[in-house]
Amino acid sequence: MLNILEPRATPVAGARPASVPLALVTLPWAAVGALLLGWWTAPHLLERFIFVPLLLSVVLFGLPHGALDHLVPGRLGWAWGRRPRWVVLYCVLYAALAGLYLLAWRFAPLPALWVFLLVSALHWGQGDLHFLEAGLGRRRPARWSAPLALLARGSLPILVPLLAFTGDFERLARGAALAFGGQVEVAALLPPDVRTLLTLGLAGLLALYALDTLRAASPGRRALELAEAALLLLLFLTVPAPLSIGVYFTLWHAWRHLGRLLALGTGQARHPSRRGAPRLAADLLPITLAALGMLGGLYLWAAPRVASVETFTALYLALIAALTLPHALVVALMDVPPRTRETAHAG
Repeated sequence: MLNILEPRATPVAGARPASVPLALVTLPWAAVGALLLGWWTAPHLLERFIFVPLLLSVVLFGLPHGALDHLVPGRLGWAWGRRPRWVVLYCVLYAALAGLYLLAWRFAPLPALWVFLLVSALHWGQGDLHFLEAGLGRRRPARWSAPLALLARGSLPILVPLLAFTGDFERLARGAALAFGGQVEVAALLPPDVRTLLTLGLAGLLALYALDTLRAASPGRRALELAEAALLLLLFLTVPAPLSIGVYFTLWHAWRHLGRLLALGTGQARHPSRRGAPRLAADLLPITLAALGMLGGLYLWAAPRVASVETFTALYLALIAALTLPHALVVALMDVPPRTRETAHAG
């Protein structure tokens, strides 16, 4: 299935590519378009399945897309990433960071939620920025062009639904706290004055991003980048957060990250092998199974307090939040300039 993600040319950030990996555009657009059409025509039907996309992400792209993190440093060329004892230490630190963050959902669920939202916004924005630069040829005409694009694209799937469907996030916080044996009062998650400031800030951010895109995007793909942003804005303003974020996480963010991993895994993007996708699937399987085991263990521990699909989804999102923190650091490592990696490898 994943062989359609294989790029035709080695992506280089900031450079105009020879061609766009078509599947990295068509599947996300088709998924978002189908969801919008379904919500406009049959909202009551979709409301029955509001948590389905998030729950499907357990096995479909979402949870597995971070399951290669233990191999990424070595495949990037970092010398320590090819030394078993250092990889073991790295995995221990990765698991410890995720474990400590899980504890926060029991003892400080509201701060844990805000950390999750902030990290997710930065991480998802970084993922979209990489695709825009490596896949669509976005340039950096000013120092603030890349940070601006990252913040704007990361705000679309986090800040927009937070403002439009605040109640969904309040229920998430309560559900996660309940699953972990705690409780939280979130009636004032976004006080009116804070909501107003965030709305004005978001409007200004998106306006600046649109103006910068006119200079930064490659001439032939300027409209595509702006249309993507408009499509996402419409999605998150219209469709309730669990449904819109579930589709975005699974079929937009995770799908595009898997395309990046496929190029990284083959190591021969100019002449890709059809064996790349099966190899990637095999590499993802062990850690995906381990993550599923963690989810199963969490559920067995929390089962007396998990009385609904919504609470189970909140429990799953707490696990995703815990794994997102170290995963975001790994993806940041992937964006370290190649010369820096070569220097580290030589050292």
